[in-house]
Amino acid sequence: MPAIMAYKANGMIMPVNDAKTAKAYQCPWTKKVFATKRAYSKHLKELRNSRMHQAARQRITNRKFDNFINQPDFESIINWFETNPEFFFDKIIKSGHSSWGDRRAHIRDEFWVKITYLDLSYSDSVSITHSAPRGKRTNWAGRETLADGTPAPRGYPGWHGKIEYQMSHDIGFGSDVMRGTGFNTGTGGGIKENRYGYDCKMFLEDWPGLGKMVNEQLDALDRENTFRAVSGKGMRTFSHTFKYGTPRYFR
Repeated sequence: MPAIMAYKANGMIMPVNDAKTAKAYQCPWTKKVFATKRAYSKHLKELRNSRMHQAARQRITNRKFDNFINQPDFESIINWFETNPEFFFDKIIKSGHSSWGDRRAHIRDEFWVKITYLDLSYSDSVSITHSAPRGKRTNWAGRETLADGTPAPRGYPGWHGKIEYQMSHDIGFGSDVMRGTGFNTGTGGGIKENRYGYDCKMFLEDWPGLGKMVNEQLDALDRENTFRAVSGKGMRTFSHTFKYGTPRYFR
């Protein structure tokens, strides 16, 4: 059988002799092609509205997240968790749990999450082998270097310890709800009743509200040490711990 010339596009093929030239409209963003200007204009309007709604939803999410990380203390952060479950539910959906998609509206109204245990201690250098402050690189085994060749930081100020939380529904991967929140989870897992426990790191620069609290305590410590120096007493170093709830995973 003789070979013929054909047009190919998007998995389709058509003999050149059967093809006709016609005026059409192609969307530069979605690449969809429309035979009439009316259909194309309708598509652009729907696309614009969709993108406007998406941008509006993202602005709301950004404002919520900003409010979350600016909570003034750990107690307020824990309370925010319990009073904003939809924020964390939407994060889970966005992370790719497609099996939830068809049930989203129903589950979203019922979903809840709460921190049940938190045990943290402050350090001037929390290790960044597996996690780091937002926008910063991790440094496994201290091998990373900066652009000028000097060793990269191996840690940043913050808290390290353990966290436990419980959710209303089984999402498959319990750590997903904490992804990107500033609670950096490590070793751990889940137990019955949708309870989860993980090693946890919180970097100071990820939490502006806690940063203000720490700065106030550092200022108070500086004043105290000034008086202690005048009176010949030893200087005190900064420390901060926080403990909340009762462990179930780590008991």
